[in-house]
Amino acid sequence: MVVLRFDERGFVEERDDYGKQLFLKKIADYDKQIAPTMRANGYKRVDSSERTVLFTFGEITFSRNRWRRGDETRYPVDDWLGLKKHQRYSLELMYHLARYASEMSYRQVCRMIKLSYRLDITKDTVLKAVKLTGQLFSEKTHYRYFVEEHVPEKIKTPIIYVEGDGVLVKTTSKNNEKHNTDLAHFLIHTGTKKVHGRTVLLNKHEIIHTDYEVARDELLDYLYNHFEITDQTILVTNSDNGKGYTRRVFQNIQKALNIKRHEHFWDVYHVKEKITSFFKSYPKTLKDLMFKAIQTHNRKLLKTVLDTVESLVTDDEEYLVFQNFRKKFLNNFKDTKPAKLRGLSYKGIGIMESQHRQVTYRMKHRGMYWSIKGACTMAKLILLERIDQLEELFFGSWRKDYQYYHTKRLGVGSLGDNAINDPFPSQKILKQVGKYIGYDRQQYKY
Repeated sequence: MVVLRFDERGFVEERDDYGKQLFLKKIADYDKQIAPTMRANGYKRVDSSERTVLFTFGEITFSRNRWRRGDETRYPVDDWLGLKKHQRYSLELMYHLARYASEMSYRQVCRMIKLSYRLDITKDTVLKAVKLTGQLFSEKTHYRYFVEEHVPEKIKTPIIYVEGDGVLVKTTSKNNEKHNTDLAHFLIHTGTKKVHGRTVLLNKHEIIHTDYEVARDELLDYLYNHFEITDQTILVTNSDNGKGYTRRVFQNIQKALNIKRHEHFWDVYHVKEKITSFFKSYPKTLKDLMFKAIQTHNRKLLKTVLDTVESLVTDDEEYLVFQNFRKKFLNNFKDTKPAKLRGLSYKGIGIMESQHRQVTYRMKHRGMYWSIKGACTMAKLILLERIDQLEELFFGSWRKDYQYYHTKRLGVGSLGDNAINDPFPSQKILKQVGKYIGYDRQQYKY
C-alpha cells in the first residue's frame, strides 16, 4: 500500500490564498459599511481604483472606492489600512523589517523574510524601513514640543545609578570619507533584582546619540522629569573617566539636580585592564601590590609601588608611558575606592560594558560603515527593540496626536486660541493646564 506524504508546503500555499481572499472580502465589506457615513458627511463616490501593497501575508492587489467632497479626495479603505499615497509596503511589514534589521544585516533580513513570510524584498526595502524608523524618532522628539506628555508619578528611590561611555563605529561622510564616530551612551537605573535566576536592572533607561551634547541634555532632562530628588538621594556614577565621562561631568549633573551626595567610580573593568596591561613587563609581585592598594584604597602603598616601578624604568619611551600611567592613577585615585568602603553595594555598578554589546554586536566588527544619521538611528533602534518598545514607536497613540498637530501646524505654547476654531471638538483631551487638544482621532491616519 502506497501512502502519500502530506504536502505541507502545498497546504501553506492554500492557506495563504484563502487568507488573501478573506482580506479582499474584508476590504469590500468595509467599503460598503463606510459608504453611508461618507454620504452623510457630504462626500460623493467618484469611482474605484486598484493599488498593490506588500503586507506581511503577501502582495495584494485590491480595489477600493474613491470619494470626493469639493476639492478633497479620500480613500476610506486606505485610511483604514493606514496607507499613505504611493505607499507600497504596509506599516506592519515595515515594523517587522526594522525589528529584524536591529539584529542582522539587510541582506540577511531579506533571506529571513523570504523564509518566514515567503515575500521577496530587496535590501533597499529594509533600508526604507530603517529610514522610516529614523523619521519616527524625529517626529516623536518633535511631538514633545507640541504637547507636554503626562509624566507618571516620579520614581522615589534612595539611589540613582548613572553610567556613561562612548561606542566607536565606522562612518562615512557625504564625500565618502571614512571616519570613526563616537556614539554617546548613557544608562540610568535604580538597582538590580533577581528574576528567574537572571539579574535585571530596575527602571532601566538608555540614551544614545551621535551628538554628545544632545545625549547629555537628554540625560539631564530624563533625570529631572522622572525622579523625585530629596536630601537623602544618592547619585552613583560610573565610567572609564574618558573625555566627556569624567567625574566633573557627572558633578555638573549633580549640581543641576541639587543632589547632596555623589559617589563616582572609575570603572573596575577599565582599572583592572590598565593595571594588567601596564605590569606585563614588570614583576608579578608589583602588580599584586598595585591591586591590593586599589582594593584597600591605600594611597601610600600605591605610591610605593609606583616609585618602585620608576626605579626599574630603563629608557625615555618607557618613562613616558610610566608617567602617563602614574598621573592617571594618582589623579583618579579617589574614584577607585571600592563600593563596600563607601557603604554601598557593588551590585548595579559597572554594567555598561555588557550593555554596550547590544550595539557593538550589530554595528561593529563586521566591516560595516554607516552614515552619521544612519548610525544614530540604528543605535536607537537596537536599544528600543531590546526593551520591546519599538511597536509603540510605530503604532502608539502619540502618532495620531502628532498627526493632528502637524496637520494644524500648531506651534509651541498655549493652544487655547486654536481650540476655539477646532473643527473636530468631539474628543477633548486635557494634557496639561493651558494645553488643549480637541480632535476626532478617526480624521487622522498614520
